[in-house]
Amino acid sequence: MIYWFDRHRIKQLYILFLLTIFAIAILILGISAWRGNSPDLIVSDGNGYYAWIRSIFIDGDINFQNDFEKLYFPDPPPIDLNRRTPNGLVPNQYPIGVAILEIPGFLLGHVVALLTPFEADGISLPYQISIAFSLVIFILFSFYLFFLALRNYGIQEEVNLLVSSLPLVGTNLLHYVTKEPAMAHGAGVALINCLIFIASYKPGFIKYPFLSKLFTGLIIGLTLIVRLSNLVFLPFFILLFQSELKNWKKLLPFALGIGIMLLLQQTALFLLWGEFVANSYQGKGFTGGAIGLFEIVLGNSYGVFLYHPWYLILIICNVIGLVRLKKQRSWYVAIILGTASLWLINGLWGFSGDSFGSRAFIELLPPLSLGAGITLSWLMSFRYQTIRLLFVTQAIVLIVLNFYLWGGYLLQKYPQNGDRTIVQAYLWILH
Repeated sequence: MIYWFDRHRIKQLYILFLLTIFAIAILILGISAWRGNSPDLIVSDGNGYYAWIRSIFIDGDINFQNDFEKLYFPDPPPIDLNRRTPNGLVPNQYPIGVAILEIPGFLLGHVVALLTPFEADGISLPYQISIAFSLVIFILFSFYLFFLALRNYGIQEEVNLLVSSLPLVGTNLLHYVTKEPAMAHGAGVALINCLIFIASYKPGFIKYPFLSKLFTGLIIGLTLIVRLSNLVFLPFFILLFQSELKNWKKLLPFALGIGIMLLLQQTALFLLWGEFVANSYQGKGFTGGAIGLFEIVLGNSYGVFLYHPWYLILIICNVIGLVRLKKQRSWYVAIILGTASLWLINGLWGFSGDSFGSRAFIELLPPLSLGAGITLSWLMSFRYQTIRLLFVTQAIVLIVLNFYLWGGYLLQKYPQNGDRTIVQAYLWILH
């Protein structure tokens, strides 16, 4: 093993990498606040998630009429503004998980607004900055924990560096960390990273087992109410903590933590709708059909494999592991089951909306990366130099491609919605 790849130096290199991503976030968010269509850093669907905390803390209610009008401006408000729940309130289809994660940033922004000439209205610049950057810091710190978790699972150092870095710079997650951190995708990835880190330690590491299991249950529950489709990861979560769930005494704090978060979500929906609501996306449904299943992975506008091939490589690595690594087969079954389930949900739903590539699969990155890390560590034992050179070259190409496509997206050189084609995206520099 050459000196450059000793454990201490790789850890330093990864920390430097995360600091570089943070610097990029500062640059991109700063430019957005200064030269964007509006000074707001919470944009698009992020406004729907944030409206929960803004309405409760600032207005003392969950009437989203004024929140949507103020938060979305100068962009048009959502169509839900013209609808009403049985309680006579404007519906908010977005779950409350992201808003819970935004509480620390919101409180900091509120204090700054009270101590400065900015309006303490939940919208002014202190709120935008503190919430956006608190989420960026949380996401990047979670990747440091993910890096440590892969070490705990015995992943080779070079492989660890690869699979914990590529999600941030080789996929569309880059955009949802540095440009739109208030969307649910970065938050979901961060929570899953944290769960993988917690599970990577041996039982008994924490001094107070009941509280540690309760905390873990709270994080699992929070992950589920950040984005409802994260339910597909439940088998993976159960596998992560299977050694802790062998009897009801150990299961109880997990279940209690998950239950608390689900109860918060259902209470919020009941107060909004005045009745039990299992699906907050009422009036919207699965319209994609068989065509949607194809379009979501290989379609001209949102095909995730066409815009971000690293997803396909990760899936292939997990399939190889499923076939060849019998001891870890249950891991691969859970990961591939979650991947297939999310593909069915997103494809049948009919994904649409402005997006860098297809953001519908971003939360898959931690489980897929864990499985790929196990597979690649095994592959490295065969013709090590050749395989390492292949993956390093591949990684460089994917990173360059991702930044190139992202540059065209940020500069609006090709359509940001379903009107784009793969040719427009890949050849934007010619136009």
